[in-house]
Formats: sequence, C-alpha cells, structure tokens
Amino acid sequence: MAKTNANFAEEIKKYGAKDFEACYNCGNCTAVCGMTDKNANFPRIYIRHGVLGQTNDILNSKDLWMCYACGECSLNCPRQAAPGDYMAALRRYAIASYEPTKITKLIFKNNFISLFITLILAVVLGFFLLTIKPEYELSRWLFKWIPYDAIHNIGLVIIILTSLSMIWGIFILSKRIVGSIPKNDKKKVSIIETIKKVSNELGSMKRYRNCDNEEESYWKNKPEYVKPWFVHWTIMWGFLGLLFATILDFIFKDPDSTIWWPSRILGTVAGLLMMYGSTLAIIYRTKKITRSYQNTMLADWMLLVFLWIAGLTGFWLEISVGFVLNNLISQFIFLLHTIVSMELVLLFAFSKFAHAIYRPVALWFYFRNNN
Repeated sequence: MAKTNANFAEEIKKYGAKDFEACYNCGNCTAVCGMTDKNANFPRIYIRHGVLGQTNDILNSKDLWMCYACGECSLNCPRQAAPGDYMAALRRYAIASYEPTKITKLIFKNNFISLFITLILAVVLGFFLLTIKPEYELSRWLFKWIPYDAIHNIGLVIIILTSLSMIWGIFILSKRIVGSIPKNDKKKVSIIETIKKVSNELGSMKRYRNCDNEEESYWKNKPEYVKPWFVHWTIMWGFLGLLFATILDFIFKDPDSTIWWPSRILGTVAGLLMMYGSTLAIIYRTKKITRSYQNTMLADWMLLVFLWIAGLTGFWLEISVGFVLNNLISQFIFLLHTIVSMELVLLFAFSKFAHAIYRPVALWFYFRNNN
C-alpha cells in the first residue's frame, strides 16, 4: 500500500495550491493538456495523489517536471480546482523536499522568512565581495570594523554549502525517479539518442510551443516572440549565456586589459535576451493576462526581479567600463550587480530557479525510458 500523509492537503496549500480538492476526477485537465502522452493520466492522477496524501508518488515522479504551467487545464476545469496552480505548488513542494537543509521550505511557506534570508545573504555577500575588492572606498571603511578573514571565510562556507545542497537535490531526484521505474522499462533508448532529445527540447522548447498553439489557447494567433515559451526560452538561455560569459571572462581575460570581446559579445546578447524575457514575464504577471499568471507567489516575483536587476546593472557596468568605474556610484552598482547575480546562483537550490536543473534531469529519464 502506498504511504499516505493525512495532512498533505493543508500542507500543499502553503506552497500555492488552491481548492484542488474540488476536483471530481472528470479528466478534462488531462484531455486539454498538450503535455500528456497517449493513455496518460496527467495531471489528474496527481490531484488524486494529493487528495490521498500519497507524497512518495509525487516526489518519485518525472512527469511532475514535464508541465510548463501553460494554464490550459485550469482554464478548462469545470470545478475551478486550478490544477495548473496545484502542479506548480507540487513542484515547489518537491524542490523543498529534495533540498536537505529545509531552508527552501521556509522560503516557500513564509514570505517574511524568505525576505529575511535573502537580505542576510545579500549583506554577507556584499561584505565578501569587498574582501575581493580591497581598493574600494567601501572596503577600506568596512575593514576598520570587521576582520577581513572572518568575512572571506564566511562567504566561502556559504558558497560551498549551497553548492552541496544543489548536488544533493539532484542526487535525491535521480534516485527517486530511478527507483520508481519498473526494471523492464529501464534503458530502452540509447544514451546518444537521449542526449539528442533532451538537447532538442531544451534548445527548441518544442513541447512548450505545442502547448501555446492549442486551438483554444489565448496565444494561438499571437506572434512567437511574445508567447510564454519564447519568454521562458529567453530567460533560460539569457541566464546561461551570462553565466558562461562570466566563466570565460574569468578563465581567459587578461587582467591588464579592460575588454575581452568574445565574452563581451556573448554577455551582451545573453543580457538582452534575459532582460527581454524577464520584462515580459513581469508584465504578464502584473496584468494577469491569462490564468497561469494570476497566482504569482513571492518566490516567482523575487526570481524575475533579481534577473531583471542583474541584467540592468550588468549593462550599466558594461557602459561604464573604462571611464566611470572608479567612482562611488559605479562601485555600488558593481556590488549590487554581483550580489544579485550571486544570490541567483547561491539560492539556486532553494528557490523556484531549481527547476532549471530538475527539469533537464527529469527530461533525461523521460526520454531515456520512452520510445
């Protein structure tokens, strides 16, 4: 018998689920979902798991990460059970469950604690960055009050712990999915073919595009560049492009030169993509233009605002290189940009952003075990 949790219905509402118990299992959500395979019972089966409190069936699932939250299921639900919001809440619950420190649970369930943790981390990171830039006026002021080594070591400990949390979360998700796959269903597709399929999905968002093109979709006749799939695509590849440009700059840039063009060009293009996507996503959530944008939690807002600030301050620094970087304002902008960027990376395991890793992992097993 599957393990149950009698309190799960109330627990999952703290992660953003609404009246999912109103579902009477009509199957409408499964019928309209563009993400379901033939003979699948998704997302309806997960509402059933939630009602019964079958948390292992939820946490062991790779299908949970196949959903892109297009909102068609919620729009067509005759009981207003909001299955789309429920699936989003399940993903938040899963992220919190995979992460070992339980910090994610506090962040998702309590807005005050979420803001407090974000603020404290920002202060620590700010101090840590000043140890890397001892020539700054702010650094000289700080080191009069707090020892350099103490700040530097605290920053390193936080970076190491958050990195280990993300690795552990990936391990737990993979272990759960592998354990839930019947032995005779494992390794049906070659590794090379699986890599191709995962890369194609991440690169083209094909499944998400199909969802946006459903006949009754609000987005059916809209230009591709304003559709949610493209917004999602620009945010994802914009952030990854900026991260890669930063790594290239760190490895190959001559410290004596002010500009290394390969990373500069990549960073500019990636920054424009990220700013474009995050701006549209913020507008869509502000205007609540479709059902999927009507229930936005603080964690969603924080991710988008951080991405937008990181992009804007990054362009400020790019423009200011070589002629105003040494003044106090640009030093502050540099700190703000780097703090926000590092928070995005360090809070990866503890925020909605974790789905950017968990979804590819789930896609791997999805394509690996499906012909």
